[in-house]
Amino acid sequence: MLSKSRSLARRRSCRALAFLIFVVIGCAAGPAAGQVFLASEPHPEFAIGPLFIVGIVGPGLGPVTVSISWSTVTSPTGAPDAAKQDLYLFWPAEVAAATAPGQADPALARALESRGFTALSDGRLTLRKRDRAKLGTAADSDPVPAVASYATFFKRGTNPAQSGTGTFVKIPWTPEFADPLVLANLTMPLKDVITPRPATWMEELFWGRRWVLTLSSGSVGSLALYSMYFEHRDRVVRLAPDVSLLLANFSDADHLRIEEISPATATRRGSRTRAGSEIVSLTLAPNEGVVPQVLKVHFHYFSGRIAWRPILVSAGLLLLGNLAGVFMFSQQFGGILRRRLHVGSARAEKATRRTGVVLAPDTLAAIRPGESTYADVVALCGPPEEETEELGASPRRSLVYRGRRAVPERRLNLGWVATVNGWNAEEHEVVITLDGDRVRDVQSRIRRTHTTAAG
Repeated sequence: MLSKSRSLARRRSCRALAFLIFVVIGCAAGPAAGQVFLASEPHPEFAIGPLFIVGIVGPGLGPVTVSISWSTVTSPTGAPDAAKQDLYLFWPAEVAAATAPGQADPALARALESRGFTALSDGRLTLRKRDRAKLGTAADSDPVPAVASYATFFKRGTNPAQSGTGTFVKIPWTPEFADPLVLANLTMPLKDVITPRPATWMEELFWGRRWVLTLSSGSVGSLALYSMYFEHRDRVVRLAPDVSLLLANFSDADHLRIEEISPATATRRGSRTRAGSEIVSLTLAPNEGVVPQVLKVHFHYFSGRIAWRPILVSAGLLLLGNLAGVFMFSQQFGGILRRRLHVGSARAEKATRRTGVVLAPDTLAAIRPGESTYADVVALCGPPEEETEELGASPRRSLVYRGRRAVPERRLNLGWVATVNGWNAEEHEVVITLDGDRVRDVQSRIRRTHTTAAG
Protein backbone atom coordinates (compact mmCIF):
# COMPACT_ATOMS: atom_id res chain seq x y z
CA MET A 1 0.00 0.00 0.00
CA LEU A 2 2.83 2.40 0.90
CA SER A 3 4.64 1.64 -2.37
CA LYS A 4 1.44 2.28 -4.32
CA SER A 5 0.95 5.66 -2.58
CA ARG A 6 4.52 6.71 -3.33
CA SER A 7 4.10 5.70 -6.97
CA LEU A 8 0.88 7.72 -7.20
CA ALA A 9 2.59 10.74 -5.62
CA ARG A 10 5.51 10.50 -8.06
CA ARG A 11 3.16 10.37 -11.02
CA ARG A 12 1.27 13.43 -9.81
CA SER A 13 4.53 15.34 -9.28
CA CYS A 14 5.69 14.46 -12.79
CA ARG A 15 2.38 15.60 -14.25
CA ALA A 16 2.54 18.90 -12.35
CA LEU A 17 6.15 19.48 -13.48
CA ALA A 18 5.33 18.67 -17.11
CA PHE A 19 2.36 20.98 -16.99
CA LEU A 20 4.45 23.78 -15.50
CA ILE A 21 7.04 23.40 -18.29
CA PHE A 22 4.28 23.55 -20.90
CA VAL A 23 2.85 26.71 -19.31
CA VAL A 24 6.23 28.44 -19.36
CA ILE A 25 6.74 27.53 -23.03
CA GLY A 26 3.16 28.53 -23.82
CA CYS A 27 3.68 31.95 -22.24
CA ALA A 28 6.64 32.59 -24.50
CA ALA A 29 4.76 31.45 -27.62
CA GLY A 30 1.70 33.64 -27.12
CA PRO A 31 -1.74 33.69 -25.51
CA ALA A 32 -3.92 30.59 -25.49
CA ALA A 33 -7.44 29.92 -24.35
CA GLY A 34 -8.44 26.62 -22.80
CA GLN A 35 -10.37 25.05 -19.96
CA VAL A 36 -9.92 22.97 -16.83
CA PHE A 37 -12.88 21.41 -15.00
CA LEU A 38 -12.66 21.20 -11.19
CA ALA A 39 -14.91 19.16 -8.92
CA SER A 40 -16.30 20.33 -5.56
CA GLU A 41 -14.69 17.38 -3.77
CA PRO A 42 -11.09 16.17 -4.12
CA HIS A 43 -10.26 13.05 -6.13
CA PRO A 44 -13.46 12.99 -8.24
CA GLU A 45 -14.70 9.53 -9.19
CA PHE A 46 -16.15 10.70 -12.50
CA ALA A 47 -14.84 12.12 -15.78
CA ILE A 48 -15.97 14.61 -18.42
CA GLY A 49 -17.11 12.99 -21.63
CA PRO A 50 -18.01 13.74 -24.25
CA LEU A 51 -16.77 17.35 -24.41
CA PHE A 52 -17.37 19.78 -27.27
CA ILE A 53 -15.75 23.24 -27.27
CA VAL A 54 -16.97 25.37 -30.17
CA GLY A 55 -15.62 28.84 -31.03
CA ILE A 56 -17.88 30.85 -33.36
CA VAL A 57 -15.99 33.41 -35.50
CA GLY A 58 -17.40 36.05 -37.84
CA PRO A 59 -15.98 38.83 -40.05
CA GLY A 60 -16.45 41.32 -37.18
CA LEU A 61 -13.58 39.70 -35.23
CA GLY A 62 -14.97 40.84 -31.88
CA PRO A 63 -15.22 38.69 -28.75
CA VAL A 64 -15.58 35.04 -29.74
CA THR A 65 -18.69 33.22 -28.59
CA VAL A 66 -17.50 29.94 -27.10
CA SER A 67 -20.02 27.16 -26.52
CA ILE A 68 -19.06 24.32 -24.15
CA SER A 69 -21.14 21.15 -24.11
CA TRP A 70 -20.32 18.21 -21.86
CA SER A 71 -21.60 15.22 -19.96
CA THR A 72 -20.22 13.23 -17.04
CA VAL A 73 -19.18 9.58 -16.86
CA THR A 74 -19.06 7.87 -13.47
CA SER A 75 -16.29 5.41 -12.74
CA PRO A 76 -17.50 1.75 -12.47
CA THR A 77 -15.94 1.56 -9.01
CA GLY A 78 -17.27 4.94 -7.86
CA ALA A 79 -20.52 5.92 -6.23
CA PRO A 80 -23.50 6.24 -8.63
CA ASP A 81 -24.15 9.81 -7.49
CA ALA A 82 -20.47 10.89 -7.60
CA ALA A 83 -21.18 13.43 -10.36
CA LYS A 84 -24.01 15.11 -8.40
CA GLN A 85 -21.93 18.07 -7.25
CA ASP A 86 -21.11 21.58 -8.37
CA LEU A 87 -18.47 21.94 -11.05
CA TYR A 88 -15.98 24.75 -11.45
CA LEU A 89 -14.57 25.80 -14.78
CA PHE A 90 -11.24 27.58 -14.98
CA TRP A 91 -10.76 29.50 -18.25
CA PRO A 92 -7.64 31.65 -18.86
CA ALA A 93 -9.45 34.44 -20.71
CA GLU A 94 -11.75 37.31 -19.84
CA VAL A 95 -15.53 37.02 -20.26
CA ALA A 96 -16.69 40.00 -22.32
CA ALA A 97 -20.25 40.22 -20.90
CA ALA A 98 -22.75 38.33 -18.78
CA THR A 99 -25.45 36.32 -20.55
CA ALA A 100 -27.92 36.11 -17.64
CA PRO A 101 -29.30 38.87 -15.40
CA GLY A 102 -28.57 39.12 -11.70
CA GLN A 103 -25.61 39.24 -9.35
CA ALA A 104 -22.90 36.60 -9.27
CA ASP A 105 -22.25 34.44 -6.22
CA PRO A 106 -20.13 36.76 -3.97
CA ALA A 107 -18.22 33.76 -2.61
CA LEU A 108 -16.29 33.53 -5.89
CA ALA A 109 -14.77 37.02 -5.64
CA ARG A 110 -13.99 36.54 -1.93
CA ALA A 111 -12.21 33.24 -2.63
CA LEU A 112 -10.11 34.87 -5.35
CA GLU A 113 -9.18 37.89 -3.23
CA SER A 114 -8.09 35.66 -0.35
CA ARG A 115 -5.70 33.79 -2.68
CA GLY A 116 -3.80 36.84 -3.94
CA PHE A 117 -5.92 37.66 -6.98
CA THR A 118 -7.80 40.84 -7.91
CA ALA A 119 -11.35 40.45 -9.23
CA LEU A 120 -12.00 42.57 -12.33
CA SER A 121 -15.66 41.79 -12.99
CA ASP A 122 -18.33 39.21 -12.28
CA GLY A 123 -21.75 38.19 -13.49
CA ARG A 124 -23.95 35.25 -14.39
CA LEU A 125 -24.10 32.96 -17.40
CA THR A 126 -27.05 31.04 -18.85
CA LEU A 127 -27.00 27.26 -18.53
CA ARG A 128 -28.73 25.03 -21.05
CA LYS A 129 -29.21 21.35 -21.80
CA ARG A 130 -29.16 19.55 -25.11
CA ASP A 131 -30.62 16.09 -25.56
CA ARG A 132 -29.50 13.55 -28.10
CA ALA A 133 -32.29 14.43 -30.56
CA LYS A 134 -30.74 17.88 -31.13
CA LEU A 135 -27.16 16.75 -31.49
CA GLY A 136 -25.75 17.62 -34.91
CA THR A 137 -28.54 20.08 -35.70
CA ALA A 138 -28.84 23.87 -35.62
CA ALA A 139 -31.67 23.73 -33.05
CA ASP A 140 -31.20 25.79 -29.86
CA SER A 141 -30.52 24.11 -26.54
CA ASP A 142 -33.17 24.17 -23.80
CA PRO A 143 -32.57 26.51 -20.81
CA VAL A 144 -32.47 25.14 -17.26
CA PRO A 145 -33.53 26.96 -14.07
CA ALA A 146 -30.00 27.17 -12.65
CA VAL A 147 -27.48 29.79 -13.73
CA ALA A 148 -23.69 29.84 -13.52
CA SER A 149 -21.70 32.56 -11.75
CA TYR A 150 -18.32 33.81 -12.91
CA ALA A 151 -15.57 36.14 -11.74
CA THR A 152 -12.75 37.48 -13.92
CA PHE A 153 -9.42 38.00 -12.14
CA PHE A 154 -5.65 38.51 -12.47
CA LYS A 155 -2.65 37.99 -10.23
CA ARG A 156 -2.31 40.85 -7.74
CA GLY A 157 0.81 42.96 -8.21
CA THR A 158 1.27 42.06 -11.89
CA ASN A 159 0.30 43.63 -15.20
CA PRO A 160 -2.78 41.78 -16.55
CA ALA A 161 -1.57 42.27 -20.12
CA GLN A 162 1.62 40.35 -19.30
CA SER A 163 0.60 37.89 -16.57
CA GLY A 164 -2.76 37.00 -18.11
CA THR A 165 -6.40 37.23 -17.10
CA GLY A 166 -8.54 34.27 -16.01
CA THR A 167 -12.20 33.52 -15.36
CA PHE A 168 -13.51 31.23 -12.62
CA VAL A 169 -17.00 29.83 -13.28
CA LYS A 170 -19.21 28.03 -10.77
CA ILE A 171 -21.63 25.61 -12.44
CA PRO A 172 -24.27 24.39 -9.95
CA TRP A 173 -25.53 20.86 -10.29
CA THR A 174 -29.14 20.57 -11.39
CA PRO A 175 -31.34 17.46 -11.82
CA GLU A 176 -31.61 18.19 -15.55
CA PHE A 177 -27.96 17.15 -15.89
CA ALA A 178 -28.58 13.73 -14.31
CA ASP A 179 -29.83 12.26 -17.61
CA PRO A 180 -26.88 10.42 -19.22
CA LEU A 181 -28.30 11.23 -22.69
CA VAL A 182 -28.29 14.98 -22.06
CA LEU A 183 -25.37 17.35 -22.56
CA ALA A 184 -24.97 20.40 -20.35
CA ASN A 185 -24.21 23.59 -22.26
CA LEU A 186 -22.54 26.86 -21.26
CA THR A 187 -22.07 29.71 -23.72
CA MET A 188 -19.99 32.83 -23.06
CA PRO A 189 -18.34 35.59 -25.11
CA LEU A 190 -14.56 35.67 -24.55
CA LYS A 191 -11.89 38.26 -25.27
CA ASP A 192 -8.42 37.66 -26.72
CA VAL A 193 -9.26 34.31 -28.29
CA ILE A 194 -8.34 35.95 -31.62
CA THR A 195 -4.96 37.71 -31.76
CA PRO A 196 -3.04 39.41 -34.62
CA ARG A 197 -0.56 37.21 -36.40
CA PRO A 198 3.02 38.58 -36.27
CA ALA A 199 4.00 39.73 -39.76
CA THR A 200 6.35 42.11 -41.57
CA TRP A 201 5.06 45.34 -43.09
CA MET A 202 5.43 43.82 -46.58
CA GLU A 203 3.24 40.83 -45.65
CA GLU A 204 0.58 43.13 -44.17
CA LEU A 205 0.71 45.33 -47.28
CA PHE A 206 0.23 42.32 -49.55
CA TRP A 207 -2.27 40.26 -47.55
CA GLY A 208 -3.62 42.72 -44.97
CA ARG A 209 -3.86 42.02 -41.25
CA ARG A 210 -4.03 38.28 -40.51
CA TRP A 211 -5.33 36.65 -37.34
CA VAL A 212 -4.83 33.57 -35.20
CA LEU A 213 -7.70 31.78 -33.44
CA THR A 214 -6.55 29.67 -30.47
CA LEU A 215 -8.76 27.11 -28.72
CA SER A 216 -7.47 24.56 -26.26
CA SER A 217 -8.44 22.07 -23.63
CA GLY A 218 -6.55 21.50 -20.39
CA SER A 219 -4.55 24.76 -20.33
CA VAL A 220 -4.29 27.43 -17.62
CA GLY A 221 -2.75 29.89 -20.04
CA SER A 222 -0.12 31.73 -18.00
CA LEU A 223 2.35 31.14 -15.18
CA ALA A 224 0.74 33.86 -13.03
CA LEU A 225 -2.53 31.87 -13.00
CA TYR A 226 -0.85 28.54 -12.36
CA SER A 227 -1.24 28.93 -8.58
CA MET A 228 -5.02 28.60 -8.96
CA TYR A 229 -4.56 25.25 -10.68
CA PHE A 230 -1.79 24.18 -8.30
CA GLU A 231 -4.02 24.65 -5.24
CA HIS A 232 -6.89 22.64 -6.74
CA ARG A 233 -5.00 20.05 -8.79
CA ASP A 234 -6.47 17.24 -6.66
CA ARG A 235 -9.93 18.28 -7.86
CA VAL A 236 -9.19 18.28 -11.61
CA VAL A 237 -11.75 16.25 -13.55
CA ARG A 238 -10.07 14.16 -16.22
CA LEU A 239 -11.28 13.73 -19.79
CA ALA A 240 -13.01 10.38 -20.40
CA PRO A 241 -12.16 8.08 -23.35
CA ASP A 242 -15.09 9.40 -25.32
CA VAL A 243 -15.53 11.38 -28.55
CA SER A 244 -14.51 14.94 -27.64
CA LEU A 245 -13.79 17.77 -30.06
CA LEU A 246 -12.39 21.27 -30.35
CA LEU A 247 -14.24 23.06 -33.14
CA ALA A 248 -13.77 26.46 -34.80
CA ASN A 249 -16.87 27.54 -36.72
CA PHE A 250 -16.19 30.33 -39.26
CA SER A 251 -19.18 32.10 -40.77
CA ASP A 252 -19.17 33.87 -44.16
CA ALA A 253 -16.90 31.22 -45.67
CA ASP A 254 -17.13 32.88 -49.11
CA HIS A 255 -14.91 35.71 -47.82
CA LEU A 256 -12.64 33.55 -45.63
CA ARG A 257 -9.08 32.51 -46.33
CA ILE A 258 -7.54 29.93 -43.98
CA GLU A 259 -3.75 29.88 -44.35
CA GLU A 260 -2.59 27.40 -41.74
CA ILE A 261 -4.05 24.88 -39.28
CA SER A 262 -2.17 23.22 -36.45
CA PRO A 263 -1.77 20.51 -35.41
CA ALA A 264 -1.71 18.55 -38.65
CA THR A 265 -4.29 16.10 -37.26
CA ALA A 266 -6.98 18.81 -37.34
CA THR A 267 -9.50 18.59 -40.19
CA ARG A 268 -11.37 21.21 -42.20
CA ARG A 269 -14.76 20.88 -43.86
CA GLY A 270 -17.90 22.78 -44.69
CA SER A 271 -20.65 22.91 -42.09
CA ARG A 272 -23.44 20.40 -42.56
CA THR A 273 -25.93 22.44 -40.54
CA ARG A 274 -25.08 26.09 -41.31
CA ALA A 275 -24.86 27.29 -44.92
CA GLY A 276 -21.79 29.37 -45.77
CA SER A 277 -19.80 28.17 -42.75
CA GLU A 278 -16.42 26.47 -42.48
CA ILE A 279 -15.51 24.16 -39.59
CA VAL A 280 -12.04 23.21 -38.35
CA SER A 281 -12.04 20.40 -35.78
CA LEU A 282 -9.54 18.58 -33.59
CA THR A 283 -10.29 15.32 -31.79
CA LEU A 284 -9.27 15.44 -28.13
CA ALA A 285 -7.31 12.53 -26.73
CA PRO A 286 -8.42 11.20 -23.32
CA ASN A 287 -6.02 11.68 -20.41
CA GLU A 288 -5.74 11.11 -16.68
CA GLY A 289 -4.49 14.58 -15.78
CA VAL A 290 -4.19 18.03 -17.28
CA VAL A 291 -2.68 17.70 -20.77
CA PRO A 292 -3.02 20.84 -22.92
CA GLN A 293 -4.37 20.18 -26.42
CA VAL A 294 -4.34 23.24 -28.66
CA LEU A 295 -6.05 24.07 -31.96
CA LYS A 296 -4.71 27.08 -33.89
CA VAL A 297 -6.15 28.51 -37.10
CA HIS A 298 -4.39 31.27 -39.08
CA PHE A 299 -6.96 33.14 -41.17
CA HIS A 300 -8.24 36.45 -42.48
CA TYR A 301 -11.45 37.80 -44.02
CA PHE A 302 -11.61 39.84 -47.24
CA SER A 303 -14.32 41.95 -48.85
CA GLY A 304 -15.69 41.65 -52.38
CA ARG A 305 -16.11 38.57 -54.52
CA ILE A 306 -12.39 37.78 -54.47
CA ALA A 307 -9.37 38.87 -52.42
CA TRP A 308 -8.46 42.05 -54.35
CA ARG A 309 -5.60 43.25 -52.17
CA PRO A 310 -2.89 40.85 -53.50
CA ILE A 311 -3.98 41.58 -57.08
CA LEU A 312 -3.93 45.37 -56.63
CA VAL A 313 -0.61 45.36 -54.78
CA SER A 314 0.95 43.11 -57.46
CA ALA A 315 -0.39 45.38 -60.23
CA GLY A 316 0.96 48.45 -58.41
CA LEU A 317 4.42 46.90 -58.02
CA LEU A 318 4.40 45.86 -61.70
CA LEU A 319 3.45 49.40 -62.76
CA LEU A 320 6.20 50.91 -60.61
CA GLY A 321 8.71 48.48 -62.12
CA ASN A 322 7.68 49.46 -65.66
CA LEU A 323 7.87 53.17 -64.84
CA ALA A 324 11.34 52.69 -63.39
CA GLY A 325 12.40 50.89 -66.57
CA VAL A 326 11.04 53.72 -68.75
CA PHE A 327 12.84 56.29 -66.60
CA MET A 328 16.17 54.47 -66.84
CA PHE A 329 15.77 54.02 -70.62
CA SER A 330 14.87 57.68 -71.09
CA GLN A 331 18.07 58.76 -69.32
CA GLN A 332 20.14 56.88 -71.92
CA PHE A 333 17.98 57.74 -74.93
CA GLY A 334 17.63 61.39 -73.91
CA GLY A 335 21.27 62.18 -74.78
CA ILE A 336 20.80 60.97 -78.34
CA LEU A 337 17.44 62.70 -78.61
CA ARG A 338 18.80 66.02 -77.35
CA ARG A 339 21.59 65.95 -79.94
CA ARG A 340 19.12 65.44 -82.78
CA LEU A 341 15.93 67.18 -81.67
CA HIS A 342 15.22 70.44 -79.86
CA VAL A 343 11.65 70.68 -78.62
CA GLY A 344 10.05 74.01 -79.72
CA SER A 345 11.24 76.39 -82.42
CA ALA A 346 12.09 79.03 -79.82
CA ARG A 347 14.42 76.62 -78.10
CA ALA A 348 16.13 75.83 -81.39
CA GLU A 349 16.69 79.54 -81.99
CA LYS A 350 18.40 79.85 -78.59
CA ALA A 351 20.56 76.77 -78.97
CA THR A 352 23.80 78.75 -79.37
CA ARG A 353 26.63 77.25 -77.35
CA ARG A 354 29.33 79.48 -75.81
CA THR A 355 32.63 78.77 -74.11
CA GLY A 356 35.24 81.20 -72.83
CA VAL A 357 34.77 84.99 -73.36
CA VAL A 358 33.18 86.18 -76.62
CA LEU A 359 33.20 90.01 -76.69
CA ALA A 360 30.28 91.67 -78.46
CA PRO A 361 30.96 94.38 -81.08
CA ASP A 362 29.37 97.02 -78.83
CA THR A 363 31.80 96.10 -76.07
CA LEU A 364 34.77 96.48 -78.41
CA ALA A 365 33.48 99.83 -79.69
CA ALA A 366 33.40 101.14 -76.13
CA ILE A 367 37.20 100.68 -75.86
CA ARG A 368 38.84 103.90 -77.21
CA PRO A 369 42.58 103.81 -77.98
CA GLY A 370 44.45 106.63 -76.25
CA GLU A 371 41.61 107.18 -73.76
CA SER A 372 40.55 103.89 -72.13
CA THR A 373 42.66 102.67 -69.26
CA TYR A 374 43.51 99.19 -67.99
CA ALA A 375 40.79 99.55 -65.33
CA ASP A 376 38.22 100.52 -68.01
CA VAL A 377 39.05 97.39 -70.05
CA VAL A 378 38.73 95.05 -67.09
CA ALA A 379 35.44 96.71 -66.10
CA LEU A 380 34.01 96.18 -69.62
CA CYS A 381 35.47 92.80 -70.55
CA GLY A 382 36.36 91.14 -67.24
CA PRO A 383 39.71 89.54 -66.39
CA PRO A 384 41.66 88.50 -69.51
CA GLU A 385 42.41 84.88 -70.29
CA GLU A 386 46.04 85.78 -71.00
CA GLU A 387 48.15 88.84 -70.12
CA THR A 388 51.73 89.57 -71.32
CA GLU A 389 54.00 92.48 -70.37
CA GLU A 390 57.14 93.80 -72.15
CA LEU A 391 59.65 95.41 -69.80
CA GLY A 392 61.62 98.35 -71.05
CA ALA A 393 61.87 102.12 -71.05
CA SER A 394 58.24 102.26 -72.15
CA PRO A 395 56.26 99.39 -70.49
CA ARG A 396 53.82 97.62 -72.81
CA ARG A 397 51.10 95.04 -71.93
CA SER A 398 48.83 92.84 -74.03
CA LEU A 399 45.44 91.51 -72.83
CA VAL A 400 44.11 88.45 -74.69
CA TYR A 401 40.43 87.34 -74.60
CA ARG A 402 39.48 84.05 -76.27
CA GLY A 403 36.05 82.43 -76.68
CA ARG A 404 34.10 79.99 -78.84
CA ARG A 405 30.54 80.13 -80.06
CA ALA A 406 28.64 77.38 -81.91
CA VAL A 407 25.50 78.32 -83.86
CA PRO A 408 23.02 75.66 -85.21
CA GLU A 409 22.73 75.48 -89.00
CA ARG A 410 20.06 74.23 -91.44
CA ARG A 411 17.14 74.11 -89.04
CA LEU A 412 13.94 72.67 -90.50
CA ASN A 413 10.96 73.73 -88.36
CA LEU A 414 8.23 71.06 -88.25
CA GLY A 415 5.70 72.44 -85.83
CA TRP A 416 7.04 71.67 -82.37
CA VAL A 417 10.26 70.02 -83.63
CA ALA A 418 13.31 71.83 -85.08
CA THR A 419 15.90 69.53 -86.70
CA VAL A 420 19.58 70.57 -86.40
CA ASN A 421 21.84 69.07 -89.07
CA GLY A 422 25.11 70.85 -88.14
CA TRP A 423 26.86 73.64 -86.28
CA ASN A 424 28.88 76.70 -87.36
CA ALA A 425 31.67 77.25 -84.85
CA GLU A 426 33.35 80.68 -84.43
CA GLU A 427 36.61 81.02 -82.50
CA HIS A 428 37.04 84.61 -81.26
CA GLU A 429 40.34 86.13 -80.15
CA VAL A 430 40.73 89.79 -79.09
CA VAL A 431 44.18 91.30 -78.31
CA ILE A 432 44.23 94.70 -76.56
CA THR A 433 47.64 96.43 -76.42
CA LEU A 434 48.39 99.09 -73.79
CA ASP A 435 51.25 101.59 -73.54
CA GLY A 436 51.67 102.25 -69.89
CA ASP A 437 48.12 102.42 -68.59
CA ARG A 438 46.45 103.60 -71.85
CA VAL A 439 45.01 101.46 -74.68
CA ARG A 440 47.09 101.76 -77.84
CA ASP A 441 45.50 99.17 -80.13
CA VAL A 442 42.58 96.65 -80.33
CA GLN A 443 42.75 93.66 -82.68
CA SER A 444 39.92 91.10 -83.18
CA ARG A 445 40.27 87.78 -85.01
CA ILE A 446 37.45 85.30 -85.87
CA ARG A 447 38.01 81.77 -87.21
CA ARG A 448 34.97 79.85 -88.49
CA THR A 449 34.55 76.04 -88.79
CA HIS A 450 31.63 73.72 -89.54
CA THR A 451 30.73 70.43 -87.77
CA THR A 452 27.99 67.91 -88.59
CA ALA A 453 25.52 66.80 -85.85
CA ALA A 454 26.30 63.35 -84.39
CA GLY A 455 23.92 60.38 -84.79
